[in-house]
Amino acid sequence: MKFKQIIALLAIFTLVGCTENFDELEKDPVALSANPAGQLTFAQLCMSGDGYYQWRANLIYSGGFVQHYAGAWNVTEFGSKFKKNDDYATALWRNGYANELKGVVDIIEKTSGDPTLVNMNAVAKIMRVMIVQRITDLYGDCPYSEAGLGFSKGIVTPKYDKQEDIYNAFFKQLEEAFAQLNAGGGAVKGDQFYDGDITKWKKLANTMRLRLAMRISEVSPAEAEKQAKAAFQNGVFQSNADNCFMKCLDYPFNDTPGALDFRGNGLSYAFIGNENGDHFSSLMIDFLRNNGDPRLTMLATPKTGSSNWGPPGPGEELYVGNTPGVFQWEMPGGSNAISGIQPYLKLKTTPFLHVSYSESQLLLAEAAFRGWVTGSAADYYKKGVEAGIRHLAMYGAALPTQGAIDTYLNNKPLVAGKEKEQIATQLWVTYLLNSIEAYSNWRRTGFPKLLPITNPDSETGGVVPTRLYYPNDEAQKNGPNFQEALSRMGGKNEWTNKVWWDKN
Repeated sequence: MKFKQIIALLAIFTLVGCTENFDELEKDPVALSANPAGQLTFAQLCMSGDGYYQWRANLIYSGGFVQHYAGAWNVTEFGSKFKKNDDYATALWRNGYANELKGVVDIIEKTSGDPTLVNMNAVAKIMRVMIVQRITDLYGDCPYSEAGLGFSKGIVTPKYDKQEDIYNAFFKQLEEAFAQLNAGGGAVKGDQFYDGDITKWKKLANTMRLRLAMRISEVSPAEAEKQAKAAFQNGVFQSNADNCFMKCLDYPFNDTPGALDFRGNGLSYAFIGNENGDHFSSLMIDFLRNNGDPRLTMLATPKTGSSNWGPPGPGEELYVGNTPGVFQWEMPGGSNAISGIQPYLKLKTTPFLHVSYSESQLLLAEAAFRGWVTGSAADYYKKGVEAGIRHLAMYGAALPTQGAIDTYLNNKPLVAGKEKEQIATQLWVTYLLNSIEAYSNWRRTGFPKLLPITNPDSETGGVVPTRLYYPNDEAQKNGPNFQEALSRMGGKNEWTNKVWWDKN
Protein backbone atom coordinates (compact mmCIF):
# COMPACT_ATOMS: atom_id res chain seq x y z
CA MET A 1 0.00 0.00 0.00
CA LYS A 2 1.40 3.38 -0.99
CA PHE A 3 2.11 6.02 1.63
CA LYS A 4 -0.51 8.45 0.27
CA GLN A 5 -3.16 5.72 0.49
CA ILE A 6 -2.19 5.01 4.09
CA ILE A 7 -2.53 8.67 4.99
CA ALA A 8 -5.91 8.87 3.26
CA LEU A 9 -7.20 5.94 5.29
CA LEU A 10 -5.59 7.41 8.37
CA ALA A 11 -7.62 10.56 7.90
CA ILE A 12 -10.82 8.53 7.62
CA PHE A 13 -10.66 6.45 10.77
CA THR A 14 -7.34 6.10 12.53
CA LEU A 15 -7.65 9.39 14.37
CA VAL A 16 -11.40 9.03 14.75
CA GLY A 17 -11.95 7.50 18.15
CA CYS A 18 -8.50 5.98 18.39
CA THR A 19 -7.14 8.24 21.09
CA GLU A 20 -8.28 9.55 24.39
CA ASN A 21 -7.30 13.08 23.42
CA PHE A 22 -9.12 13.02 20.06
CA ASP A 23 -11.32 15.96 21.04
CA GLU A 24 -8.23 18.16 21.20
CA LEU A 25 -6.90 16.88 17.88
CA GLU A 26 -10.30 17.34 16.25
CA LYS A 27 -10.17 21.06 17.00
CA ASP A 28 -6.82 21.32 15.24
CA PRO A 29 -7.48 22.49 11.65
CA VAL A 30 -4.75 20.20 10.30
CA ALA A 31 -5.35 17.21 12.59
CA LEU A 32 -6.94 15.09 9.87
CA SER A 33 -4.25 15.71 7.27
CA ALA A 34 -0.88 14.04 6.76
CA ASN A 35 0.68 16.04 9.56
CA PRO A 36 3.17 14.82 12.17
CA ALA A 37 0.50 14.29 14.84
CA GLY A 38 -1.49 11.92 12.67
CA GLN A 39 1.61 10.13 11.42
CA LEU A 40 2.90 9.62 14.96
CA THR A 41 -0.44 8.22 16.14
CA PHE A 42 -0.60 5.86 13.19
CA ALA A 43 2.91 4.50 13.73
CA GLN A 44 2.23 3.86 17.41
CA LEU A 45 -1.04 2.12 16.60
CA CYS A 46 0.66 -0.12 14.04
CA MET A 47 3.40 -1.11 16.47
CA SER A 48 0.83 -2.19 19.05
CA GLY A 49 -2.39 -3.17 17.34
CA ASP A 50 -1.47 -4.90 14.10
CA GLY A 51 -2.76 -8.44 14.59
CA TYR A 52 -1.11 -9.54 11.35
CA TYR A 53 2.45 -9.29 12.63
CA GLN A 54 1.55 -9.91 16.28
CA TRP A 55 0.04 -13.27 15.44
CA ARG A 56 2.87 -14.36 13.18
CA ALA A 57 6.10 -12.75 14.41
CA ASN A 58 5.25 -12.33 18.09
CA LEU A 59 3.03 -15.28 19.04
CA ILE A 60 3.74 -18.09 16.56
CA TYR A 61 7.43 -17.70 15.79
CA SER A 62 9.01 -15.71 18.62
CA GLY A 63 6.64 -17.04 21.29
CA GLY A 64 7.06 -20.59 20.02
CA PHE A 65 10.84 -20.33 19.62
CA VAL A 66 11.43 -19.19 23.22
CA GLN A 67 8.71 -21.49 24.58
CA HIS A 68 6.47 -18.83 26.02
CA TYR A 69 3.53 -20.58 24.37
CA ALA A 70 2.74 -24.09 23.18
CA GLY A 71 -0.15 -26.29 22.10
CA ALA A 72 -1.98 -24.34 19.41
CA TRP A 73 -1.74 -25.85 15.94
CA ASN A 74 0.21 -22.99 14.36
CA VAL A 75 2.49 -22.38 17.36
CA THR A 76 3.31 -26.10 17.49
CA GLU A 77 3.61 -26.76 13.77
CA PHE A 78 5.71 -23.69 12.98
CA GLY A 79 6.99 -22.16 16.23
CA SER A 80 7.93 -25.46 17.92
CA LYS A 81 8.79 -27.68 14.97
CA PHE A 82 10.55 -24.81 13.21
CA LYS A 83 8.83 -25.11 9.87
CA LYS A 84 9.08 -22.28 7.38
CA ASN A 85 6.09 -20.18 6.40
CA ASP A 86 6.89 -17.14 4.28
CA ASP A 87 3.77 -15.28 5.41
CA TYR A 88 4.70 -15.72 9.08
CA ALA A 89 8.41 -15.03 8.64
CA THR A 90 7.99 -11.77 6.75
CA ALA A 91 5.05 -10.24 8.63
CA LEU A 92 7.04 -7.86 10.85
CA TRP A 93 9.28 -6.79 7.96
CA ARG A 94 6.28 -5.90 5.80
CA ASN A 95 4.39 -4.11 8.57
CA GLY A 96 7.45 -2.24 9.81
CA TYR A 97 8.45 -0.83 6.46
CA ALA A 98 5.01 -0.36 4.89
CA ASN A 99 3.07 1.01 7.85
CA GLU A 100 5.33 2.12 10.69
CA LEU A 101 8.56 3.56 9.34
CA LYS A 102 7.48 5.69 6.39
CA GLY A 103 5.44 8.15 8.41
CA VAL A 104 8.06 8.43 11.15
CA VAL A 105 10.83 9.17 8.65
CA ASP A 106 8.56 11.74 7.03
CA ILE A 107 8.07 13.42 10.42
CA ILE A 108 11.84 13.67 10.84
CA GLU A 109 12.23 15.12 7.35
CA LYS A 110 9.48 17.74 7.62
CA THR A 111 10.29 18.86 11.21
CA SER A 112 14.06 19.08 10.81
CA GLY A 113 15.29 22.61 11.50
CA ASP A 114 11.91 23.90 12.72
CA PRO A 115 12.43 25.40 16.21
CA THR A 116 8.73 24.96 17.01
CA LEU A 117 8.88 21.21 16.33
CA VAL A 118 12.15 20.22 18.00
CA ASN A 119 10.43 17.83 20.39
CA MET A 120 8.35 16.20 17.66
CA ASN A 121 11.54 15.68 15.67
CA ALA A 122 13.22 14.06 18.69
CA VAL A 123 10.26 11.78 19.40
CA ALA A 124 10.23 10.65 15.78
CA LYS A 125 13.93 9.78 16.04
CA ILE A 126 13.22 7.59 19.06
CA MET A 127 10.31 5.97 17.25
CA ARG A 128 12.53 5.30 14.25
CA VAL A 129 14.96 3.42 16.49
CA MET A 130 12.16 1.45 18.16
CA ILE A 131 10.72 0.37 14.82
CA VAL A 132 13.95 -0.65 13.10
CA GLN A 133 15.41 -2.25 16.25
CA ARG A 134 12.77 -4.97 16.06
CA ILE A 135 13.40 -5.45 12.34
CA THR A 136 17.19 -5.68 12.49
CA ASP A 137 17.16 -7.89 15.59
CA LEU A 138 14.86 -10.36 13.85
CA TYR A 139 16.42 -10.27 10.38
CA GLY A 140 19.96 -8.87 10.61
CA ASP A 141 21.26 -6.42 8.02
CA CYS A 142 18.36 -4.36 6.68
CA PRO A 143 17.48 -0.98 5.15
CA TYR A 144 17.86 1.86 7.65
CA SER A 145 19.72 4.94 6.45
CA GLU A 146 17.75 5.05 3.17
CA ALA A 147 14.55 3.35 4.38
CA GLY A 148 11.32 5.32 4.29
CA LEU A 149 12.66 7.92 1.87
CA GLY A 150 10.66 6.82 -1.17
CA PHE A 151 8.05 9.54 -0.62
CA SER A 152 10.43 12.44 0.07
CA LYS A 153 13.54 11.53 -1.91
CA GLY A 154 12.43 8.89 -4.39
CA ILE A 155 14.65 6.13 -2.95
CA VAL A 156 12.65 2.99 -3.67
CA THR A 157 15.53 0.49 -3.53
CA PRO A 158 17.24 1.31 -0.23
CA LYS A 159 20.56 -0.26 0.63
CA TYR A 160 20.82 -2.84 3.40
CA ASP A 161 22.96 -1.37 6.16
CA LYS A 162 25.21 -3.62 8.22
CA GLN A 163 23.70 -4.32 11.61
CA GLU A 164 26.78 -2.95 13.36
CA ASP A 165 26.37 0.33 11.47
CA ILE A 166 22.66 0.39 12.30
CA TYR A 167 23.40 0.02 16.00
CA ASN A 168 25.97 2.82 15.88
CA ALA A 169 23.32 4.99 14.20
CA PHE A 170 20.80 3.99 16.88
CA PHE A 171 23.06 5.21 19.65
CA LYS A 172 23.68 8.50 17.82
CA GLN A 173 19.95 9.05 17.20
CA LEU A 174 19.01 8.35 20.82
CA GLU A 175 21.73 10.66 22.12
CA GLU A 176 20.56 13.41 19.77
CA ALA A 177 16.92 12.93 20.73
CA PHE A 178 17.69 13.04 24.45
CA ALA A 179 19.64 16.30 24.01
CA GLN A 180 16.93 17.85 21.83
CA LEU A 181 13.96 17.23 24.13
CA ASN A 182 13.24 20.34 26.17
CA ALA A 183 10.37 22.31 27.67
CA GLY A 184 10.56 24.96 24.95
CA GLY A 185 10.77 22.56 22.01
CA GLY A 186 7.11 22.57 21.11
CA ALA A 187 4.18 20.24 21.82
CA VAL A 188 4.15 16.61 20.74
CA LYS A 189 0.63 16.09 19.44
CA GLY A 190 -0.85 12.72 18.62
CA ASP A 191 1.38 10.90 21.12
CA GLN A 192 -0.44 7.83 22.43
CA PHE A 193 2.46 6.55 24.54
CA TYR A 194 3.09 9.52 26.84
CA ASP A 195 0.61 12.21 25.76
CA GLY A 196 3.50 14.51 24.92
CA ASP A 197 5.30 14.21 28.28
CA ILE A 198 8.86 15.22 27.40
CA THR A 199 10.36 13.97 30.67
CA LYS A 200 9.07 10.46 29.99
CA TRP A 201 10.35 10.52 26.41
CA LYS A 202 13.81 11.43 27.68
CA LYS A 203 13.74 8.42 30.00
CA LEU A 204 12.54 6.22 27.15
CA ALA A 205 15.45 7.35 24.97
CA ASN A 206 17.89 6.31 27.69
CA THR A 207 16.11 3.04 28.48
CA MET A 208 16.16 2.10 24.79
CA ARG A 209 19.85 2.99 24.76
CA LEU A 210 20.39 0.63 27.70
CA ARG A 211 18.47 -2.16 25.94
CA LEU A 212 20.59 -1.75 22.83
CA ALA A 213 23.81 -1.52 24.83
CA MET A 214 23.15 -4.85 26.51
CA ARG A 215 22.07 -6.37 23.20
CA ILE A 216 25.63 -5.95 21.88
CA SER A 217 27.31 -7.01 25.13
CA GLU A 218 28.80 -10.20 23.68
CA VAL A 219 30.00 -8.86 20.34
CA SER A 220 31.22 -5.39 21.38
CA PRO A 221 31.60 -5.23 25.17
CA ALA A 222 33.59 -1.98 25.20
CA GLU A 223 30.94 -0.12 23.21
CA ALA A 224 28.21 -1.79 25.24
CA GLU A 225 29.79 -0.56 28.46
CA LYS A 226 30.16 2.97 27.09
CA GLN A 227 26.52 3.14 26.00
CA ALA A 228 25.16 1.50 29.16
CA LYS A 229 27.03 4.02 31.32
CA ALA A 230 25.73 6.95 29.28
CA ALA A 231 22.15 5.67 29.46
CA PHE A 232 22.44 5.14 33.20
CA GLN A 233 23.94 8.57 33.84
CA ASN A 234 21.34 10.35 31.70
CA GLY A 235 18.48 8.61 33.50
CA VAL A 236 16.48 5.48 32.66
CA PHE A 237 13.01 4.48 33.90
CA GLN A 238 12.51 5.06 37.63
CA SER A 239 9.20 3.28 38.23
CA ASN A 240 6.34 1.51 36.46
CA ALA A 241 4.85 4.96 35.88
CA ASP A 242 7.50 5.40 33.18
CA ASN A 243 6.49 2.26 31.24
CA CYS A 244 6.00 2.75 27.50
CA PHE A 245 2.73 1.14 26.51
CA MET A 246 -0.21 1.59 24.17
CA LYS A 247 -3.72 2.11 25.52
CA CYS A 248 -5.87 -0.08 23.30
CA LEU A 249 -9.59 0.36 22.65
CA ASP A 250 -12.55 -1.98 22.21
CA TYR A 251 -12.91 -1.90 18.44
CA PRO A 252 -13.60 -4.94 16.24
CA PHE A 253 -10.62 -6.41 14.48
CA ASN A 254 -10.82 -6.30 10.71
CA ASP A 255 -9.44 -9.23 8.72
CA THR A 256 -9.83 -7.49 5.36
CA PRO A 257 -6.44 -7.33 3.58
CA GLY A 258 -5.06 -3.82 3.86
CA ALA A 259 -7.44 -2.85 6.65
CA LEU A 260 -5.77 -0.39 8.95
CA ASP A 261 -7.87 -0.43 12.12
CA PHE A 262 -5.20 -1.10 14.73
CA ARG A 263 -6.98 0.34 17.77
CA GLY A 264 -7.27 -2.97 19.63
CA ASN A 265 -4.42 -5.07 21.04
CA GLY A 266 -2.86 -7.08 18.20
CA LEU A 267 -1.68 -9.88 20.47
CA SER A 268 -5.20 -10.27 21.85
CA TYR A 269 -6.35 -10.65 18.26
CA ALA A 270 -3.83 -13.47 17.89
CA PHE A 271 -4.92 -15.21 21.10
CA ILE A 272 -8.56 -15.01 20.03
CA GLY A 273 -7.79 -16.19 16.50
CA ASN A 274 -5.95 -19.25 17.77
CA GLU A 275 -9.33 -20.77 18.72
CA ASN A 276 -8.58 -21.68 22.33
CA GLY A 277 -4.98 -22.54 21.52
CA ASP A 278 -3.99 -20.09 24.20
CA HIS A 279 -1.68 -21.99 26.51
CA PHE A 280 1.62 -21.18 28.14
CA SER A 281 4.36 -23.74 27.73
CA SER A 282 5.29 -26.22 30.41
CA LEU A 283 8.66 -24.47 30.67
CA MET A 284 6.96 -21.22 31.71
CA ILE A 285 4.34 -22.79 33.99
CA ASP A 286 6.87 -25.08 35.68
CA PHE A 287 9.26 -22.21 36.30
CA LEU A 288 6.56 -20.06 37.91
CA ARG A 289 5.04 -22.91 39.91
CA ASN A 290 8.29 -24.48 41.11
CA ASN A 291 9.66 -21.12 42.26
CA GLY A 292 6.52 -20.04 44.07
CA ASP A 293 6.25 -17.05 41.73
CA PRO A 294 3.06 -15.05 42.42
CA ARG A 295 2.75 -14.32 38.71
CA LEU A 296 1.54 -17.89 38.11
CA THR A 297 -2.03 -17.15 39.15
CA MET A 298 -1.88 -13.66 37.66
CA LEU A 299 -1.05 -15.01 34.21
CA ALA A 300 -2.55 -18.51 33.98
CA THR A 301 -5.84 -20.18 34.81
CA PRO A 302 -5.91 -23.53 36.63
CA LYS A 303 -6.65 -26.65 34.65
CA THR A 304 -10.14 -28.09 34.94
CA GLY A 305 -9.68 -31.68 33.77
CA SER A 306 -7.61 -34.70 34.78
CA SER A 307 -4.07 -35.25 33.49
CA ASN A 308 -0.87 -36.96 34.59
CA TRP A 309 -0.97 -34.57 37.52
CA GLY A 310 -4.34 -36.03 38.48
CA PRO A 311 -7.65 -34.21 38.90
CA PRO A 312 -7.78 -31.14 41.12
CA GLY A 313 -8.71 -31.98 44.70
CA PRO A 314 -11.35 -30.17 46.74
CA GLY A 315 -10.43 -26.50 46.87
CA GLU A 316 -7.22 -27.24 44.95
CA GLU A 317 -5.93 -25.47 41.86
CA LEU A 318 -3.41 -27.18 39.63
CA TYR A 319 -1.41 -25.43 36.95
CA VAL A 320 -0.03 -27.46 34.06
CA GLY A 321 1.67 -26.09 30.95
CA ASN A 322 1.62 -27.46 27.42
CA THR A 323 4.74 -29.36 26.39
CA PRO A 324 6.51 -27.57 23.49
CA GLY A 325 6.17 -29.50 20.25
CA VAL A 326 2.98 -31.23 21.43
CA PHE A 327 -0.47 -30.21 20.20
CA GLN A 328 -2.93 -29.29 22.95
CA TRP A 329 -5.22 -32.21 22.07
CA GLU A 330 -2.29 -34.60 22.40
CA MET A 331 -1.64 -33.62 26.01
CA PRO A 332 -2.78 -36.17 28.63
CA GLY A 333 -6.39 -35.29 29.33
CA GLY A 334 -6.59 -32.88 26.41
CA SER A 335 -6.80 -29.11 26.51
CA ASN A 336 -8.93 -29.04 29.68
CA ALA A 337 -6.07 -30.67 31.57
CA ILE A 338 -3.67 -27.78 30.88
CA SER A 339 -3.76 -24.20 32.08
CA GLY A 340 -5.11 -21.38 29.98
CA ILE A 341 -4.27 -17.70 29.74
CA GLN A 342 -6.12 -15.29 32.01
CA PRO A 343 -9.06 -13.73 30.12
CA TYR A 344 -8.01 -10.14 30.87
CA LEU A 345 -4.85 -10.72 28.83
CA LYS A 346 -6.98 -11.43 25.76
CA LEU A 347 -9.20 -8.37 25.67
CA LYS A 348 -9.07 -5.88 22.80
CA THR A 349 -8.56 -3.22 25.48
CA THR A 350 -5.54 -4.97 27.02
CA PRO A 351 -2.62 -2.49 26.90
CA PHE A 352 0.44 -3.47 24.88
CA LEU A 353 3.71 -2.97 26.76
CA HIS A 354 6.73 -1.98 24.66
CA VAL A 355 9.42 -1.04 27.21
CA SER A 356 9.20 -1.51 30.98
CA TYR A 357 10.79 -0.42 34.21
CA SER A 358 11.21 -4.11 35.06
CA GLU A 359 13.34 -4.57 31.92
CA SER A 360 15.46 -1.54 32.76
CA GLN A 361 16.23 -2.77 36.28
CA LEU A 362 17.08 -6.30 35.14
CA LEU A 363 19.39 -4.93 32.45
CA LEU A 364 21.03 -2.69 35.07
CA ALA A 365 21.47 -5.79 37.24
CA GLU A 366 23.49 -7.38 34.45
CA ALA A 367 25.40 -4.17 33.78
CA ALA A 368 26.24 -3.86 37.50
CA PHE A 369 27.32 -7.50 37.60
CA ARG A 370 29.68 -6.74 34.72
CA GLY A 371 31.00 -3.67 36.57
CA TRP A 372 29.65 -1.22 34.01
CA VAL A 373 27.38 0.83 36.29
CA THR A 374 27.39 1.64 39.98
CA GLY A 375 24.98 0.00 42.38
CA SER A 376 24.24 -3.53 43.54
CA ALA A 377 23.30 -6.15 40.96
CA ALA A 378 21.25 -7.90 43.65
CA ASP A 379 19.28 -4.72 44.38
CA TYR A 380 18.58 -4.00 40.71
CA TYR A 381 17.54 -7.62 40.26
CA LYS A 382 15.12 -7.45 43.18
CA LYS A 383 13.61 -4.20 41.90
CA GLY A 384 13.28 -5.64 38.39
CA VAL A 385 11.48 -8.78 39.53
CA GLU A 386 9.11 -6.84 41.79
CA ALA A 387 8.35 -4.37 39.01
CA GLY A 388 7.59 -7.30 36.69
CA ILE A 389 5.05 -8.58 39.19
CA ARG A 390 3.52 -5.17 39.76
CA HIS A 391 3.18 -4.14 36.13
CA LEU A 392 0.73 -7.02 35.59
CA ALA A 393 -1.82 -4.84 37.38
CA MET A 394 -2.07 -2.76 34.20
CA TYR A 395 -3.74 -5.75 32.54
CA GLY A 396 -6.29 -6.23 35.30
CA ALA A 397 -4.47 -8.76 37.49
CA ALA A 398 -5.02 -8.60 41.25
CA LEU A 399 -1.70 -7.87 42.94
CA PRO A 400 -0.48 -10.01 45.82
CA THR A 401 0.16 -8.32 49.14
CA GLN A 402 3.49 -6.61 49.72
CA GLY A 403 4.23 -9.31 52.27
CA ALA A 404 3.72 -12.05 49.69
CA ILE A 405 5.94 -10.24 47.18
CA ASP A 406 8.65 -9.71 49.80
CA THR A 407 8.55 -13.38 50.79
CA TYR A 408 9.06 -14.45 47.18
CA LEU A 409 11.87 -11.96 46.59
CA ASN A 410 13.67 -12.93 49.80
CA ASN A 411 13.38 -16.62 48.99
CA LYS A 412 14.70 -16.16 45.44
CA PRO A 413 17.61 -13.66 45.59
CA LEU A 414 20.36 -13.28 43.02
CA VAL A 415 22.83 -16.12 43.64
CA ALA A 416 26.58 -15.82 43.12
CA GLY A 417 27.70 -17.79 40.09
CA LYS A 418 24.23 -17.85 38.53
CA GLU A 419 23.75 -14.13 37.90
CA LYS A 420 23.54 -14.17 34.10
CA GLU A 421 21.16 -17.12 34.00
CA GLN A 422 18.87 -15.70 36.68
CA ILE A 423 18.75 -12.23 35.15
CA ALA A 424 18.14 -13.55 31.63
CA THR A 425 15.43 -15.91 32.85
CA GLN A 426 13.64 -13.11 34.67
CA LEU A 427 13.82 -11.01 31.52
CA TRP A 428 12.22 -13.95 29.69
CA VAL A 429 9.30 -13.79 32.14
CA THR A 430 9.07 -9.99 32.00
CA TYR A 431 9.00 -10.14 28.18
CA LEU A 432 6.17 -12.71 28.23
CA LEU A 433 3.71 -10.65 26.18
CA ASN A 434 6.49 -9.27 23.97
CA SER A 435 8.11 -12.47 22.76
CA ILE A 436 10.07 -10.70 20.03
CA GLU A 437 12.26 -9.13 22.70
CA ALA A 438 12.47 -12.41 24.62
CA TYR A 439 13.69 -14.16 21.45
CA SER A 440 16.42 -11.56 20.95
CA ASN A 441 17.58 -11.73 24.56
CA TRP A 442 17.56 -15.55 24.46
CA ARG A 443 19.82 -15.53 21.40
CA ARG A 444 22.17 -13.12 23.17
CA THR A 445 22.38 -15.00 26.47
CA GLY A 446 21.34 -18.60 25.84
CA PHE A 447 18.95 -18.46 28.81
CA PRO A 448 16.63 -19.89 29.81
CA LYS A 449 17.64 -23.38 28.76
CA LEU A 450 14.84 -24.48 26.48
CA LEU A 451 13.24 -27.92 26.44
CA PRO A 452 14.55 -30.09 23.57
CA ILE A 453 12.38 -30.41 20.48
CA THR A 454 12.44 -34.02 19.32
CA ASN A 455 9.69 -34.02 16.70
CA PRO A 456 10.91 -36.06 13.71
CA ASP A 457 9.22 -33.65 11.28
CA SER A 458 11.10 -30.58 12.54
CA GLU A 459 12.63 -28.87 9.50
CA THR A 460 15.77 -27.93 11.45
CA GLY A 461 16.26 -31.17 13.36
CA GLY A 462 15.10 -29.43 16.53
CA VAL A 463 17.56 -26.53 16.26
CA VAL A 464 15.95 -23.18 17.09
CA PRO A 465 16.27 -20.72 14.17
CA THR A 466 18.59 -17.80 14.91
CA ARG A 467 16.83 -15.19 12.78
CA LEU A 468 13.85 -14.80 10.49
CA TYR A 469 14.53 -14.84 6.78
CA TYR A 470 13.95 -11.95 4.37
CA PRO A 471 10.93 -11.75 2.07
CA ASN A 472 11.94 -13.61 -1.07
CA ASP A 473 10.35 -10.94 -3.28
CA GLU A 474 13.16 -8.62 -2.19
CA ALA A 475 15.21 -10.43 -4.86
CA GLN A 476 12.97 -8.83 -7.52
CA LYS A 477 12.17 -5.53 -5.80
CA ASN A 478 15.65 -4.69 -4.48
CA GLY A 479 17.88 -7.31 -6.07
CA PRO A 480 21.45 -5.92 -5.89
CA ASN A 481 21.09 -4.64 -2.32
CA PHE A 482 19.37 -7.86 -1.27
CA GLN A 483 22.15 -10.01 -2.75
CA GLU A 484 24.85 -7.87 -1.14
CA ALA A 485 23.21 -8.35 2.26
CA LEU A 486 22.99 -12.11 1.74
CA SER A 487 26.69 -12.22 0.89
CA ARG A 488 27.41 -10.83 4.35
CA MET A 489 25.03 -13.24 6.06
CA GLY A 490 26.16 -16.63 4.83
CA GLY A 491 25.19 -16.33 1.18
CA LYS A 492 21.70 -17.79 1.55
CA ASN A 493 18.39 -16.47 2.82
CA GLU A 494 18.38 -18.94 5.72
CA TRP A 495 17.10 -18.64 9.26
CA THR A 496 19.96 -20.66 10.74
CA ASN A 497 22.45 -17.85 10.06
CA LYS A 498 23.18 -15.48 12.92
CA VAL A 499 22.78 -11.73 13.18
CA TRP A 500 25.87 -9.66 13.99
CA TRP A 501 25.38 -9.36 17.76
CA ASP A 502 24.55 -13.06 18.28
CA LYS A 503 27.79 -14.60 19.56
CA ASN A 504 26.20 -17.05 21.99
